[in-house]
Amino acid sequence: MRTKTAFIDYVRRKRLELVRADAPAAAAGEALALLGLDDAALDRWAASESVLVSLPHASPNVFDPRTRVCWYAGSVQRRDADPAHHVRVVLTHINFSDLGWRPYAWWYLGGDGKVRCHRQFSRNKKRKHVIVAGRPPMDVVPEEATTTDLDASRAARWGADLAVSYMLLGAVVERAAGMVSGRTVTYLPLSLLVSFVREQAAGPASAAGEPLPAWCRLLTDQAQGRRAGPDGVLVECPAGQATVFDNYSNLAMLALLGDCHVLGGAKMAGYWPHVEHRLGALRQAAAEDMRDPRIAVVPETDLLRFAGPSPAVAAQLERHGVPYSQGLAVAEHGDFARRIDPFERATLVAG
Repeated sequence: MRTKTAFIDYVRRKRLELVRADAPAAAAGEALALLGLDDAALDRWAASESVLVSLPHASPNVFDPRTRVCWYAGSVQRRDADPAHHVRVVLTHINFSDLGWRPYAWWYLGGDGKVRCHRQFSRNKKRKHVIVAGRPPMDVVPEEATTTDLDASRAARWGADLAVSYMLLGAVVERAAGMVSGRTVTYLPLSLLVSFVREQAAGPASAAGEPLPAWCRLLTDQAQGRRAGPDGVLVECPAGQATVFDNYSNLAMLALLGDCHVLGGAKMAGYWPHVEHRLGALRQAAAEDMRDPRIAVVPETDLLRFAGPSPAVAAQLERHGVPYSQGLAVAEHGDFARRIDPFERATLVAG
C-alpha cells in the first residue's frame, strides 16, 4: 500500500496542473470530480484492495469494438459489493495520425439527427504527427450539440490541453452510457506516471536504499525516452527528461497503481510476455507491497448487436467512412451499458 499511497499523494499535488489556470474554483472542482481526481475518489482508490486498469487513447471518440473495455470494467464492478477501483490510464502522447481513435475530429449526433464532425485539428501531412497533449484545449461548443454532448463539450473547456479536454469529454459520455458511476473510476494521464517515476529516480542520495526510488531508477536506466520537440512531434531523449517511455516500460509502471488487472485484447495479450520480461528485470528492486500487473483479456462483444445505429445514422456513418462510437450510442440509446450486460457470465481471468 505504501507504493500506491506515494503515487496517489503525488497525484494530489499535481492534479490542478490538468485544469486550465484561469478556471474558476467551482469549474476546477467539477472537472477534477469528473476525472475522479477529487479527494473522495482518490481516497477510494487508496483504500481499494485491487485495481482495474484500462488504457484508452486521448480522443473524443471510442469506436466499436474498443467500447467493450470500459463497458466490461463497469460490468465487473457492478457484480461486487466493494468493487475494485477502475483507473483509465489515458495515453495523452498519441498523435493525429491515429486512425484507430481519430483524435483530430469528433463525430457526434446533432439535435437535427445528422451525424456531425467537429474537426479539432488538421491531419495534413506535415502536422499529423503532432501529439494531442501539445494542442490547446477545446473551447467551442459544436454546432447542434445536445444533452450529453453539450455537457461534454462544456466540461472539455476546462482541460489544460486538448488531451485533458478529451479526458473530460470521455468522462461525461461514459457516465451517461452507464459504464462508470460515482467515485469508482479515475482518469489519469500516463504522463503523470512518467513524471512520478522521474521524480523518484532523481531523488536525494539519502533515499538510495529505499525500494521505490531504486525501482524507479532501474526502470529509467532500462527505458527509452521520448518527449515533444519544438514542432509538437515526439523525439527521442534521455529517460530522465522524457514524458513517455517505450511501450513495455509504460506498462511496467502500472505496478505503481496497486494490485491491478490490466484490461486488454488479443493484441495486448500477444506482447504481454515482453512486459513480464521487463517486470522480471525490475523485481530485484521492488518494494514488498509491489505486485506485477496481470493482463485480463476482455471478452469479445459487438456494440452493434446490443445498441447499434439506426438505419439513418448507419447510412451517414458509411458516407463519413467512420465506425459507430460509444458517444453516438449514448445519443441514440441513452445509458445502454447500465441496462445491457453482454458480460454477465464472463469472469475476470488474469493471464
